[in-house]
Amino acid sequence: MKRKTLRLKELEHNRYSILTNDLTRCYICPRPKSDLHEIYEGCHRQNSMRYGLVLPLCKECHLKIHRSLNFALPYKQLGQSKFEETHSRDEFIKLFGRNYLD
Repeated sequence: MKRKTLRLKELEHNRYSILTNDLTRCYICPRPKSDLHEIYEGCHRQNSMRYGLVLPLCKECHLKIHRSLNFALPYKQLGQSKFEETHSRDEFIKLFGRNYLD
């Protein structure tokens, strides 16, 4: 089994969201949060954590986001919009590999 690096453990421990101040409730429905979901996963996961592109989700909503690209797309677009309030679109594309707004 792989061990997490100290840097990754620290990033996971210090996750925050620029989309919501309430990390105790699911962002999509009123249920309590069970997971923190990085909006841009895979090789972009660490940048999602670094820039606060994280959503608190219940198990059901978390599964929906991973199972349906159509369900996940509005949250990717929202994340990009919020990121671009303080950064450029070019910087977003450089960090996350594509533009979700066009």
